[in-house]
Amino acid sequence: MAGPRVVDAGGVRTITLDRPEVRNALTLDDLDVIAAAVTQPPAGVRAIVLTGAGDRAFSSGMHVQTFIDTPPDKGRELIRRVGACTGAVRLAPVPTIAVVRGYCLGAAFEIALACDLRVATPDARFGLPEVLLGIPSVVDAALLQHHVGLSRAKELVLTGANYGVDALPGLANRVAAADQIKAVVDELLSTLMSLTPEVIAAQKALFETWLNEGLQTGIDASVDVFGDVFALPVTQQVVAGYRADRKGAPPPPA
Repeated sequence: MAGPRVVDAGGVRTITLDRPEVRNALTLDDLDVIAAAVTQPPAGVRAIVLTGAGDRAFSSGMHVQTFIDTPPDKGRELIRRVGACTGAVRLAPVPTIAVVRGYCLGAAFEIALACDLRVATPDARFGLPEVLLGIPSVVDAALLQHHVGLSRAKELVLTGANYGVDALPGLANRVAAADQIKAVVDELLSTLMSLTPEVIAAQKALFETWLNEGLQTGIDASVDVFGDVFALPVTQQVVAGYRADRKGAPPPPA
C-alpha cells in the first residue's frame, strides 16, 4: 500500500496521505513518515501543508487493522506512536496547514488539530469515533476543546459522531470551495512565508508554552488511560467485531 508522499517545492513541503481506496487510512509506519517529515525539514522549507489524496477524505484515521493486530498489552506502545506523530506536527519548526476535503477522523483529526491552521471545503466532516471501538480519544484530542469549546468537544468525543465544518465554528481558519481552496492556501502561505523563520519559530514556541501546562499533563495521563482500556477483554471484543460489522460502510453521519 502507498504511504504518505512528501514533496518539496517553492519553499513548501507538502505531505499527502495517499491511500484513497480506503479514505487515506493510516498505518503506524505512515505516522513515522509524517513525524520525520515535519521534525527537521530542509533549510529551504518555510511551511508544511498536509492533505489527503482524492476528494473523499483527508483521512479516515488509523486503519482498523492496526487495532485488530495490536496485542492487548501493547496499547501504550501503539498510542505513543500516534502521540509522537501528532506531537511532532504540533512542534514543527515551521507553520503547518491541514487542507481538509471530505472525512477527517480519529488520529487524522488529531493531526489536523495539531496543525497551526486548517483550511476546509464545505463538505469536510470531522469526528473522533474511537468510542465506537470501545477505546478513548487521547493525545492531541486534548486540543479539541480549545478550538470548539468544552461542550461541543465532549459531544464529539462521547458520541463518536462526525460533524460538518459549519457545526464546528472556530475549527477551520478558512472554508473554501474545492476549486478555490488552492488559492486560499497559497494566500495563507504567502503571508506566513513573508515573515522571518525566527519570529515564526519563537511565536510557535510561545503558543506551546501557553498551552502546555494543562495540555501535556492531559496527554501523559491519557496514554495510561488508553493502555488500561485497550487491554480490557471487552475492548478486544469490540475491536475484533468492528471490522466485520462496518466493512465497506462509510463513517456514521452526525
